[in-house]
Amino acid sequence: MSGRSASWQPSARKALWAGLLGLVCAVPSVAQEIPRVELIYEYIPFDRNCEQWRNTKIEPGWIQEVRVKVRSYQDFWDKEAPLLLGTTVSEIGKPFRRKEVEAVLTLCTVSSMSIPLLINVRRFMDGPTQRKPQPMHMFSALVFHELLHTYIGHYSSLKSGLIEKYKSEQPIVLTHLHLMATMKHVYLKLGRAEQLGEIIAWDSAADDPAYRRAWQIVNDIEGYEAFVKELALRPQRK
Repeated sequence: MSGRSASWQPSARKALWAGLLGLVCAVPSVAQEIPRVELIYEYIPFDRNCEQWRNTKIEPGWIQEVRVKVRSYQDFWDKEAPLLLGTTVSEIGKPFRRKEVEAVLTLCTVSSMSIPLLINVRRFMDGPTQRKPQPMHMFSALVFHELLHTYIGHYSSLKSGLIEKYKSEQPIVLTHLHLMATMKHVYLKLGRAEQLGEIIAWDSAADDPAYRRAWQIVNDIEGYEAFVKELALRPQRK
């Protein structure tokens, strides 16, 4: 059984997506500048192989659960995308380069990543969390985070005075400075300070202290506005 519902045809999903963009985006041109993200789940090949690589077990019930829920994840993201991505484009002044993206959902014990676009959904499900999943706004924050990596690009390509200023920091810190600043700017612009606080708390509790350090720089040392201003002033990426 595939994670894609037979009753949820691509044409219907695209029609819904177009309607949401038209309703939510205040500036018509913004709708043309953000990607449509299709969430997909297939146990084979990635998760089956990952079980072997990681010497772990993905419970059959979890597989069934994600197959049932993939449509609700898609529906939630489709409502969030025009807000999160549309606000990013309108505030930074530059479009996303890709128009359509596939995001592969995984239940394996690997981190989410931007290239390839891989979203670990374990913490948003009942089975892996003993019926204590995180709220769905944290799911959209995770997808948004990974999309921002490719939107912003590698820090070495930014020609940034702020990256030069903090060049002694670990690469993972440098990778997230402009990204976290953009997230903060967007969430505050949308009036989502409480959700932003949850995101910061989750990141800051990660095993790798680099995430906490990046937020410290963005929140307490440099301020997020300076990083956002750099992104808005840089030339359009080709």
